[in-house]
Amino acid sequence: MFYEIIMENYKKKQRKILVVDDMLATRNIVGDILRKAHYNSDFAGNGHQALELLKNYNDYDLVLLDIEMPEMNGFEVCRAIRQNDKLREIPVIFLTSSDNVENKVAGFNSGAQDYVIKPFNPKELLARVKTHIQLKQKSDIIKDMNNILVKKNKEITDSISYALHIQKAIAPPLENLSKMVKDGFVMDKPKDIVSGDFLWHKNIGNSLYIVLADCTGHGIPGAFMSVLGISMLNEIIKDNSTLPPNQILNRLREKIIRALNQNADFKNKDGMDICVCQINFENSTIQYSGALINLYIVRKDFLHNQHKLIKISSDHMPVGIYPNASKSFSNQVVDFVEGDRLYLFSDGYVSQFGGEENKTFKIKRLRSELLTIQHLSMADQLTKLEDTLSDWKGNNEQVDDILMLGIQV
Repeated sequence: MFYEIIMENYKKKQRKILVVDDMLATRNIVGDILRKAHYNSDFAGNGHQALELLKNYNDYDLVLLDIEMPEMNGFEVCRAIRQNDKLREIPVIFLTSSDNVENKVAGFNSGAQDYVIKPFNPKELLARVKTHIQLKQKSDIIKDMNNILVKKNKEITDSISYALHIQKAIAPPLENLSKMVKDGFVMDKPKDIVSGDFLWHKNIGNSLYIVLADCTGHGIPGAFMSVLGISMLNEIIKDNSTLPPNQILNRLREKIIRALNQNADFKNKDGMDICVCQINFENSTIQYSGALINLYIVRKDFLHNQHKLIKISSDHMPVGIYPNASKSFSNQVVDFVEGDRLYLFSDGYVSQFGGEENKTFKIKRLRSELLTIQHLSMADQLTKLEDTLSDWKGNNEQVDDILMLGIQV
């Protein structure tokens, strides 16, 4: 549509040519030829006058330029045009009686597009004029289209950036989470401006609910799903809620299936991988339920003076339509001890391509990395994990949203 509008504007525009020659007779002859061909013409008798016209009315489509003129020759005029940012795209055709090779080379070296010898054939002159005006028109169309695309891209980017503001506004502030746990970090790296991964948390009585989710898609589609998920969690987990994590997932699945009008044909499989942890600080237990997102606990083994990684496995079904959508999610209860570190993450980190063989990072490598960095504070762990990811990714594009939570209880 934009192309058609631009083309229509160009069709309506009458082409304007500046004829520069110190001979009045030549200006009259050329002007008459151009007028009969329906071109609009202006005239200059010397180089200085030509540059003044060009600078004051820089809407010319072509310059026909003589070489041998007093005070300022055509080569100097052409170089001045090419050195001016507003004029440099205007095509120049030398129209001169000088036919020696040196002048032709000098003409092209000064920036001219073509070279026509006097006396000239009117048909040949008009053919060359038409060719270079058409080339400039195509160049102008491309520039106009690029300007429109830049403007539209800015409008879209500004809109998405504001969508990020809304997305962050409806999610619980991370500052609240830092008040509830001893130490921790959050690595949040959207693939685009907005993310399909989200973190949700709420403190109710002696318990802290933590939810980490990876919605279908990334960018705007993923962000829509994340906003939907956060809104539904706010409805399900009230201030006085005592729901176990698996019931939260069961209810969330029901809401998503209804909201997205999902049915047994499985054509619309949008949903999310998600886990819910309920940390009870009074009895030192963690209730956990997961949909394709595992919980990892790193615990210090004082007997052997080393750390061990405990994996709490999720159910192998998402929150959304699925062949086993009527099956309840499982609920697991594990004890924690002071100093345990809990890790939850979407698959963006382990799915990143990189390394010497340009393969995915893989979960095995991440589990090893988590054990390796246990001597570090949680803040330093975040730095190390980010550096490891950056080194692994190298010049590759980020393939997915990345969200990781690490907390110490």
